[in-house]
Amino acid sequence: MNMTKRIALLIGFWAMLLLAAPAFAADEPAPAAQTFGVIDMNKVMQITNVAKDIFSQMEVKRKEYQANISKEETSLRAAEQEILKQKDSLSKDEFEKKRKEFEEKVVNGQKLVQERKRILDQAFSSSMGNLRGEAIKIVAEVAKERNYSAVFTQDAVMISTPNLDMTDVVIERMNKQVKKIPIDWSASTAAVTSVKK
Repeated sequence: MNMTKRIALLIGFWAMLLLAAPAFAADEPAPAAQTFGVIDMNKVMQITNVAKDIFSQMEVKRKEYQANISKEETSLRAAEQEILKQKDSLSKDEFEKKRKEFEEKVVNGQKLVQERKRILDQAFSSSMGNLRGEAIKIVAEVAKERNYSAVFTQDAVMISTPNLDMTDVVIERMNKQVKKIPIDWSASTAAVTSVKK
């Protein structure tokens, strides 16, 4: 076979391959459309029944702490008045000693207030973390049912169609499936006091 025939045969072979390529590609299935869901997690974390229950538990404890603090403040004011009444009848050293003891009580009272605030913050953070974990499980369920490739929080998406929003469905399921997330006050107290030591 001479060189011209070989080149013609080679060109013919390549032309057949190029013409057949679209036919091969047509046999392959087209990739599935990628869809995603959008969730307003702030709404889920605020208006679900279990979120409202967490806020209610927090308010009960806050009021309890506030009542204890008010009682302590009343006791401190009474102690201060007593020291001032005794000022003239006590020696300078005795008065100074009582004044220092009183100031110590005031400082301890302030520390107690700060500790209670940290316990409330710790408990809230922990319970909201548990709430988020429960919400994520339900988001995953809904995403699987709807064949979503991904779920984005509403604040991460600039524009989307309303049918991609899964917030109301997640809230409805949360209300049915998650009845209560008890706040572990002892764990929060232990976490705060261990940091203090």
